[in-house]
This record gives sequence, structure tokens and C-alpha cells, in this order.
Amino acid sequence: MPGLSDEELVAACLSGKESAYAVLIERYSPKVYRIAARICRDSADAEDAVQETFIQVVRDLSKWRPLAPLEAWITTITVRVAQKVDMRTSRTIKRSSTLTPGGPEAPEREFADPHVHDPVVQVMAHELQVDLADALAQISTKHRAAVVLRFQEGLSVAETAAILDLPEATVRTHTARGLRELREALVDVAHRTNSERNSHPTRDSVGGE
Repeated sequence: MPGLSDEELVAACLSGKESAYAVLIERYSPKVYRIAARICRDSADAEDAVQETFIQVVRDLSKWRPLAPLEAWITTITVRVAQKVDMRTSRTIKRSSTLTPGGPEAPEREFADPHVHDPVVQVMAHELQVDLADALAQISTKHRAAVVLRFQEGLSVAETAAILDLPEATVRTHTARGLRELREALVDVAHRTNSERNSHPTRDSVGGE
């Protein structure tokens, strides 16, 4: 069953095969979590968004038509659910848990290049991804969604517009503003990181060696 096309898999789901639903979730859960984790600024929110996404996918699966790729349809649901969860949380509670940089579920780990073996390069790349994830969490939800889809998921303006249900001109505006916010946030993150490093000197610098 894992070898089935999306259309065949959906047909199997709709025929009542529970194992088909498990395959569907397994096939798309990495992408759903990756997008949810980048849009939501809280790990618990991201997990809630994933759960709510698949509940909606299962509930509305009969509405999907092969005219649009299943991946795009699920991505659309994921983005809308993640935005709703993130905005709901920001309105109701003060955030108390964040994605742990370098943790097993942190999205920046997915950017790691498995072919790079130089430990110094690996550490630098990891630190850059941690900073990027931190900065991305600081920009507005609607701008974050556009940036994530365009530059982290690699979608075109037209594909992003279809998923967000926005005019292409609006997507371009959201993307431009999101990138501007991201640049400003990265500067803030860099300043904070440097301050933290300066306040915690290494043993070698303290010892003068």
C-alpha cells in the first residue's frame, strides 16, 4: 500500500480501509509538521496544528479532486490551520514554551546537509539555522506563511497564492514585507547572540590561552 499513488490511496481510504489512512498520515506528516512548526511559534501549537490538520484531512477527504495535487490540498489545510492555531494562542495566552533549538523536533535540523562532515562547518550551519528559526518566529503570521511557502517550501508565487487564497500581488507584498521583517529580526537575533556570547566567555579566553 505505501506504493500506491495519491489517487489510489485516497480511494482506499474512502473505501473504508483503516490502514490506508495510516499510510496517508505517514506519507504527509513530515511535511505537515515542518510547515506547522515554521508557522507556529510554539512546539505545542505545532503539534496541535498537525493533529487538527489531519482531522480535517480525514473529514474532508471526499471533497478532494485529482485536478489539484493531494500535496497542495493538504498544504493548504496545514497553512490555514497553523495560522489559526498561532493567532489563537497569541490572543489568549502568554507563550511559555518555544521550539527548543537543536531539539529532535526543531525545524532547523531539517536543513542540515548530511554530506558536510567538517564539524566546524556543521556547528556554524546549525547556529545559522537556529538564528533563522528564532527570527522567523518574530515576523507576523500572515507574512511568515508567505515566506515559508515561497522560500522554505520552494513554491512559486502562483502556487503560494492558491494555497493562501490570495491574489498574486498580495502574496508578493506579504513576501516582501515578511523578508524585510525577517532581516530586521535576524539583526536583533545576531545582536542578542553576540551579547550572550560576550557575557559567557570561553575557558580559553578567561585563561588567556
